[in-house]
Amino acid sequence: MRQEWIATACLAAGIAMPVGAEPVPTNVVLITADDLGYEVFSRFTDGLPDLTPNMDAYVKGGVAFTHAHSNTSICMPSRSIMATGLYGINSGMMGFVNLKDTRIPTLMGMLKAHGYQTGVLGKVSHSTPELGYQWHFERDYDDLGAGRDGQLYAKYTTEFIEQSQAAGQPFYLMVNSHDPHREFHDPADPMLEGQVTKPSKLFSPDEVVVPSYLPDIPQVRLELSHYYNSVRRLDDSFGLIIKAIEDAGVADDTLVMFLSDNGSAFPFAKANTYMFSSRTKFFAKWPNGGIQTDYVDEDNFISFVDIMPSILDATGIEIDAEFDGQSFIPLLRGEDQAGRDCVYTQIDYKMGGPATPMRAIQDKAFIYIFNPWSREGANYNNGNEGQIITAMQAPGDDLQLERVRMFRERATEEFYDLSQDPGSLNNLIDNPEYQAKISEYRQKLNDWMVAHKDPVLPMLAHRDDPQQALSLLKSDYPDKFSLMPEQQLQQVKARQAENRARRAKAQAQRQQN
Repeated sequence: MRQEWIATACLAAGIAMPVGAEPVPTNVVLITADDLGYEVFSRFTDGLPDLTPNMDAYVKGGVAFTHAHSNTSICMPSRSIMATGLYGINSGMMGFVNLKDTRIPTLMGMLKAHGYQTGVLGKVSHSTPELGYQWHFERDYDDLGAGRDGQLYAKYTTEFIEQSQAAGQPFYLMVNSHDPHREFHDPADPMLEGQVTKPSKLFSPDEVVVPSYLPDIPQVRLELSHYYNSVRRLDDSFGLIIKAIEDAGVADDTLVMFLSDNGSAFPFAKANTYMFSSRTKFFAKWPNGGIQTDYVDEDNFISFVDIMPSILDATGIEIDAEFDGQSFIPLLRGEDQAGRDCVYTQIDYKMGGPATPMRAIQDKAFIYIFNPWSREGANYNNGNEGQIITAMQAPGDDLQLERVRMFRERATEEFYDLSQDPGSLNNLIDNPEYQAKISEYRQKLNDWMVAHKDPVLPMLAHRDDPQQALSLLKSDYPDKFSLMPEQQLQQVKARQAENRARRAKAQAQRQQN
């Protein structure tokens, strides 16, 4: 049985085996960054300082994509998509919820069932959709220097590979850095002073390149400089992890992929559906996999629904399941593939607060976004603002105040010409010159929503009646707690009870004083 799937894996990888040779299975390492924006990848962005030297050097041995996207630009929902090959609306994981329908296969579950050792470093709960799933090896935040110590990541990478070799099994390792998630590295006030490793290089506000979706003001430059520090520490960790793989002697037969779970933790990026919300740096290297080297794919769109089918394809494992994505392994080998001209992205539930569903379709030229929750007086926030929104409001500049209003309240429909406005500053939804294009992209999104039975579809039909759309949001959209498996629901209720008891105790103490 094991020899059969090993041989299948080698054939899928295009590996020619000498007669009588023992087949060599394909290992997989999926490395993720936490909140790393595409715009800081120096290989593709002019003017950036020396931010990611280890990644820049490593990617030359493989394939990089300039149009890779997270389908949901929030950490746990995006990882749920990686683990199932399904959009959140099809798996039920439309926010910070675990898998309720356990008939849905998961990547780690299928690999384990087919003889793989499975391991995870960092972000364990966010990377484990099935509550009952047991990894062969796991280390989390506290084991990894607040998820930011490259030496510890390398140590545990080595330990897991050795464990897999001792078991005589191939491996799947998901390595999740907590960098460059907030709290960024501020050299004047570093988090957990003395306990968290420092970046190999620091950056000043003068060195940063302000992305077009943010204003070029001192507070933005300050926070970007701290963010760059965390990006550099991520790159330090990446280099050490790769060295551990190479030192273990398994690099040639290991497919290594790198991506970010979503965009940067700044307003108009993470937890939204703009181009810089979902666009991620993505590259893959697989020396014995017959893929291209030092190749940048500037044409094809890939997204996280493609991760699971691609890994199963690379390992030669076939399962009886349908995916919303498709394997991109043919693209790595230079082959053509249809259906790679656009990507669909969504937001449903954030970490806290009410549902704020967003739907978008984008390609190289345009992006169309639908926000049924939009209304006057809305107060959208997602915990990724730092002090930027406050700084934008401080001078009383009308342009910046309107930008803040747009962030908080949004518009029911948005349409942007990405060739002219990648930062999505100028909403063209009412521009008469673009109405034909708007109708085209709106229809494409409508068709996608029909195909996937999206609960937001009825709201799109009432886009010209915002009050009716809001009413449908309240009546037809799934309640967050209804999406949770019973075990998670009970855990949530227990935490809520603890919080209520803590607040009541604090109130009683205040009254006594």
